[in-house]
Amino acid sequence: MSTFFSSDDSTAFATHTHNTMEEMALNVLAQELGENIPETDDAWPTSLYHDLTEATTIEGYLEKSGEYLDGRWARMPASPKLKSELCKSLCDLISSVLQHFRVSRSEATRQAVDIHTTPFKPADAGSTGMFASPDVVVKASGPSFSPPKGASIGFSNVSACFITKLDAEIDNVLDDLAQTTAFARQMFFHQPNRFFVRSLVVTEHHARLFHFDRSGAQYSPLIHIHDDADQFVRLILGLCTTNETTLGLDDSVQWTTGSSGSKISGTLKTVGPDDTVVTYDLVMNELPFVRTGIRGRGTICWPVKNASGDRFVVKDHWIAGSGAPEYELLAEAKGLPGLCQMVSYEDNRAQTKDLRGNTKAFGNDTSFNRRAIRIVMKAYGPSIEKFSCVEEVLGALRDTIAAHRVLLSRDIIHRDISPNNILRGPPGAEKGDRGILIDLDIAFKCHQMITESRADFKIGTRMFQSLMVLRTWEMERKDISAQDYLDDLEGFFWVFSYLLFAYKANGKRAPESSMREHVLSWHQIPSIAYALKHTFIYSRRVAMDAEKDMDEGWRHACMDLFLEFRDYMGKLAMEKEDLLRKQRGEPEVVGVLPNKFSSLLEKADEHYGHVLGLFDVALKKAKQVQKTDLCREKGTAAPHPSSTFVDTPSSASVTAKNTPTAPSQTELPSSPSDQPTLTTPCDTPRLMPLTQHIPSRSPKRRSEAAELEEPPADVKRACPPNRRSLRAVVDPTLHALNSVYQYCIQWL
Repeated sequence: MSTFFSSDDSTAFATHTHNTMEEMALNVLAQELGENIPETDDAWPTSLYHDLTEATTIEGYLEKSGEYLDGRWARMPASPKLKSELCKSLCDLISSVLQHFRVSRSEATRQAVDIHTTPFKPADAGSTGMFASPDVVVKASGPSFSPPKGASIGFSNVSACFITKLDAEIDNVLDDLAQTTAFARQMFFHQPNRFFVRSLVVTEHHARLFHFDRSGAQYSPLIHIHDDADQFVRLILGLCTTNETTLGLDDSVQWTTGSSGSKISGTLKTVGPDDTVVTYDLVMNELPFVRTGIRGRGTICWPVKNASGDRFVVKDHWIAGSGAPEYELLAEAKGLPGLCQMVSYEDNRAQTKDLRGNTKAFGNDTSFNRRAIRIVMKAYGPSIEKFSCVEEVLGALRDTIAAHRVLLSRDIIHRDISPNNILRGPPGAEKGDRGILIDLDIAFKCHQMITESRADFKIGTRMFQSLMVLRTWEMERKDISAQDYLDDLEGFFWVFSYLLFAYKANGKRAPESSMREHVLSWHQIPSIAYALKHTFIYSRRVAMDAEKDMDEGWRHACMDLFLEFRDYMGKLAMEKEDLLRKQRGEPEVVGVLPNKFSSLLEKADEHYGHVLGLFDVALKKAKQVQKTDLCREKGTAAPHPSSTFVDTPSSASVTAKNTPTAPSQTELPSSPSDQPTLTTPCDTPRLMPLTQHIPSRSPKRRSEAAELEEPPADVKRACPPNRRSLRAVVDPTLHALNSVYQYCIQWL
């Protein structure tokens, strides 16, 4: 009989049992898996690992090894007082099985380790507030394993984790679930080619198997280790096998290890554009981007290169639902400037339902099946956060906004505008490719109007969500329309504001200020984030604080842009609020997604044209400052800025009125910045007010040692060259569910 944990069970457990910070953190991890965690029937564990050895071989071991006597495991104490009495016994029993069945091979070894007697590198506490350590682990070497830095054993080189406990505690399944979730989360992170993870909880009489994949988790009924000794042996063999596919690893990604066990080179195989197998070399000096969390897309981005040395990024992720897969959307973006370009894709590499056994008995609501997709894309520059001058930021934002308009002409809404998804173009990129918009895996076709299109505060990156998306946390379902392009356009405003006050104009971290504190607080729960952003976009005090706190290097080109962009997006957000208020209370039409903002969304050309016009004026100002700086360096007369443009708050608006509307195909809106101007490299002197003394040439971008703090390793892994973290934010809980950097406690 299948059973489930409901959210009520979890709440009761948390209220009754969790009295310490560690226990609360364990509960958070358990909730990461969703409200319903199914218990399987007896058929699931008994169906596993039959291809590893013959039943007669197991029978021979039980009869002749001396480990199994009089119907029970001789090593396992019958009535232990403490769970520590079980650790050595279980470790020795696993070692006996490994030795008898000769599991280890010359190129891949397995060794049972009691971590109470052998140092084990625990996981960083990170957002969970705890260090996860099992009782017994199986140390592994081979193509997918390597020892952790500064230790001989950790989550990067174990094939499985075991927990020991007393039989009297075996009914506390939520506690076991929470602990094994912590192990699985770390193994997915430190072994990025994992498809699934399994752990075993063992008492003096019973065992329970836990399984984790991108659809969540499931666990087995209790297995009597003495009565079903052959099944117990088979489970040990499965958790220790050197067959990486059986173990839950994706063998299309393989490494070669050196004498120390560390990975020294690696390859990734996939399908090329002509449907032939292509092998890429992994770029070993750049770690892959790994999305944290278990359930969800599980995005991994691998930096690779081909035989000619050309760089690419291979993106692995798992999708569910009926929306268009990312590769279909990228196909529509082929050849369009400012948009990520796909080289090839591979669909249906695996499905979570095939990793779980027969799940039909669980019903339709317990587990969403997900399928694995791999996409090969061209590599671009770093995140927009890796900048060294004003023009780099403005050019990247301007061109990605224009690219977003072109996406809209294909009926595509992005839904996750954030610095991580805005990359800088290659050095010397022409207008249109100075910024690249990436990551369409939660984008959707806006003409489909399916359930997945509905605006949802749990989808996207919390810091940069629009006011209307944030409001969905309190709205009735019948009042929630599909997310639209204005939500994304507002997202660009939040990204611009974040960069403006979290950084100086030369890319270094801005000093503490009220505005910096304000923008770094947007990661909080939806109700608080909404209140903070509402104040930011409508309060007169914010305009005053901006004048006071903005770095001088930004001020000349960006002050007017900030104020006018803010006013414009605030006006549009208020119009959406008014339309929502007028239509509130209208009855829901079954099967029809509300479209309450249709009258406003008819003005897309006007909206994009105005915003692009603002950026064109700001770019013109930034170039003029660079021209003036260059002239002063050379000792020649500098043209007065007023000879090129009028630096008044209304100048951007005037320009915007004359900006041609965004085209429907690949053509980008024209810009005043197309006119011939003298430009200089972005590492020329930092931008300063024209009335101040211009210092001598400033040093180039800071070294790695001087960079801003990175979030804890629990939140993100180092990114390939085209992905960077939100470097000014050190709080690990900044992301909403399904963001590129997942916020796993969004329900709090």
